[in-house]
Amino acid sequence: MKIFNPKASEMPEVLSAIESESGYIFQDSSLLMLALTHSSYAAEQPPPCPCNQRLEFLGDAILQLILSDFLYAGLPDAQEGILTRTRSLLAKGESNAKYALRLGLDQALLLGNGENLTGGRQRESILGDLFEAFLGAVYLDGGLEPARSVCLKLFPSPQACLELLGLEENPKGMLLEHCQSTQQTKPEYVCLSTEGPVHQPTYEVKVTVNDKEIARGSGKSRKAAECDAAKKAMRDRSWENKLS
Repeated sequence: MKIFNPKASEMPEVLSAIESESGYIFQDSSLLMLALTHSSYAAEQPPPCPCNQRLEFLGDAILQLILSDFLYAGLPDAQEGILTRTRSLLAKGESNAKYALRLGLDQALLLGNGENLTGGRQRESILGDLFEAFLGAVYLDGGLEPARSVCLKLFPSPQACLELLGLEENPKGMLLEHCQSTQQTKPEYVCLSTEGPVHQPTYEVKVTVNDKEIARGSGKSRKAAECDAAKKAMRDRSWENKLS
């Protein structure tokens, strides 16, 4: 697992890999370098240099526009509320962090010493902001269409977006429906343990189908733990092979 900033000698290869993965080659490479410059790194330079926060601001707006157009065209029967919630799901920090990792942006991110040593390269908030800054840089360098092309490589299909929304909002309902249609039975949830202080317990739950465990989850309430288990069961359905 990478911890420290890439060396100067490594940077050309790392940047080339990002351009290859994203499908976009920068005309002005300084914009790409700016997108990769975290505020903690910029503050440590003598003198301090610009960081990616302004690009992050721009990229956030670009992402919202691209997602709105993508979902509006791809889900012609969806009402406004569904479109809004799906857009929020695809633009939240966790999703943006995954986009950054898929593009390899974490490998080129320039962080201050403190952030490097405390795991900043894997921190969801930093990676999410990094993707938005990268998108802002692509927009400034090439315009809206290249930025859209980068995003479309990363987004799931419109129908998969609806499934992700359902899994996010009602994972137990989705697992129930899936088990009834494929296994002709209902999943059962069993609380395995409760740990921590009385005012802030952590629950661990397992979910079973036909008395066979298919996933485990944890949460600050039993319901949250059950939802976590249901999400894991729906995301990894290898358990179906064991039941057949």
